[in-house]
Amino acid sequence: MRLEKMRVRDATPFDIPVILDMLRQYRAQTPLPFLHDADDEIYVTRVLTEIMAGRGVALLVESDKVDGMLLAQVANSAWSPKHLVMTEMAYWVNPEARGGSGGHRLISAYVEHGQALKDQGRISAFFISKMVNSPDLKYDKFGFNKLEEFWVM
Repeated sequence: MRLEKMRVRDATPFDIPVILDMLRQYRAQTPLPFLHDADDEIYVTRVLTEIMAGRGVALLVESDKVDGMLLAQVANSAWSPKHLVMTEMAYWVNPEARGGSGGHRLISAYVEHGQALKDQGRISAFFISKMVNSPDLKYDKFGFNKLEEFWVM
């Protein structure tokens, strides 16, 4: 059974093509219309390369193939440039892999990475967001505290 072999690992530059494909699927389902046209592969590849070089985490869950991803970027806090924070940018599980443990495994691995970076003093906080079309996961079960809600026009 696929779930028995499922594992989370750090992405490598060799994974960029599959990540770009998942990002295209992610964009197609986003409720933000301007992202439907955001397909600058060169820019996104540069961002992914920076993340993989240490400016965040790029996690993949896989069984016999890659089933999902969680991407997060480390940047200066908007309120304090001396404080670095890690913000989840994209959390995606392929439709055929949903309902299994892949999403849970990705978030658990993200929490482990984020907590390790906090413990090392490399970041002050790490965030995960929930879009209106995302599954209703209980992020508090992973240790997150609800911070805010925001709306867009």
